[in-house]
Amino acid sequence: MNIERTQYNGHYGVTFTVLRLIVSPSNHLAMANLCLLEAGISANEVRRRLVDLYRKMLARDLPCRMTVAISKPLTRQQAELLNIRGEIVAGLISGAVSAPMSLASPAAGLAAGAAAGLTIKGIIRSYHAGDVVIGLDAQVNGGIGPQRSLSAMVRQFQGG
Repeated sequence: MNIERTQYNGHYGVTFTVLRLIVSPSNHLAMANLCLLEAGISANEVRRRLVDLYRKMLARDLPCRMTVAISKPLTRQQAELLNIRGEIVAGLISGAVSAPMSLASPAAGLAAGAAAGLTIKGIIRSYHAGDVVIGLDAQVNGGIGPQRSLSAMVRQFQGG
């Protein structure tokens, strides 16, 4: 299995270590031993999710391009910027929900918008200083056509 390891600077200055690998059916078991120092205590879970993602792709005899992106721990400023982005998204969605209802009844529109905003805020996670963001991507070309699947997780800071 050929592994390419690079660095990527993303939005808000978040730095990721990016591993790109092409997995063939003959070497897919090697993913269970992949060196993921950047994932820290979550390395076993990341490897397990990577193997699950490969199996989900049903690549059969086709090569599967996989990417693992692991951020450096977030700074307080980076976490706050990501949280602000989440609040903006929640506000946009609640506004879109309330606008049509406000035409019929302003009170109903306000209530629907508030409910949608609270629901969205409950879904969008909050980031904290020290959190590590991990993303997995798998692609297979051929067979029934191009396939792609993604998985993401956040390893929360374990303060001490």
